[in-house]
Amino acid sequence: MTEIRKENCPFCEGHEAMTPPEVEPPKRLVDTFEYEGMPGHVLVETAIFEEIRGKTKLTQSSLFENVEDLEAMLASGMEEGAGETMERFTELVTEMQKRGAPAKAANRELVIVRVLDAPRALVWKAWTEPERLKRWWGPRTFTTPVAKIDLRVGGAFLYCMRQPDGKDIWGTGVCREIVPLKRIVYTDSFADEKGNVVPAPYYGMSRDFPLEMQVTVTLEDHDGKTKLTLHHVGIPAGPDRDGANQGWNESLDKLAETLAA
Repeated sequence: MTEIRKENCPFCEGHEAMTPPEVEPPKRLVDTFEYEGMPGHVLVETAIFEEIRGKTKLTQSSLFENVEDLEAMLASGMEEGAGETMERFTELVTEMQKRGAPAKAANRELVIVRVLDAPRALVWKAWTEPERLKRWWGPRTFTTPVAKIDLRVGGAFLYCMRQPDGKDIWGTGVCREIVPLKRIVYTDSFADEKGNVVPAPYYGMSRDFPLEMQVTVTLEDHDGKTKLTLHHVGIPAGPDRDGANQGWNESLDKLAETLAA
């Protein structure tokens, strides 16, 4: 008897995979799916990968058992959903390529150093405690009505920056390294209000932003004050970097003012 196992489909939402699939690495993948809520309605999906002048042509096809099933799926928005999924797939592959190009890393890094007139323990609290963070996070004219921080390795954070016109920009990330009072490393991504990662164009920003960036904040004692060094890796060079530099510096200005209050 063939074992049936259900798992997430890599290309479309709303249906479940029935294994075993037909796999021919790295050329062809064929799998059979049964839609949730539609028992007995099965389709076969095929993905073919072809190399063309240093690029990859991906052809995806879906074979339905009958015309009625096809028409029902088209009416439900399957075609639009599949297109959106392929857009996300393209963004993921692009991001994987960027991560695999260390020579370009230096061109995508923003470094800011500040000396703050406050003890290191207080600066650490300002960065890691949500209510303190909300007082200074974001560019000069922005407010931060929401900040949630799960301060542990693997813990997530979620924040909302509100522009003067009332438009919200959400961000999220995951803590990768925490050395209390000294260092914190976390991922940084645009998000929706539920914390789902979204691409930069979701907020009208450049597609050159990767889906995931990384921020490292280091704190050191410095003549009775605190030296803060910020590394933000992944920001594209040009106007995007200039905007991020301005935003971070305005935010750190607000931090200095909050610490002095």
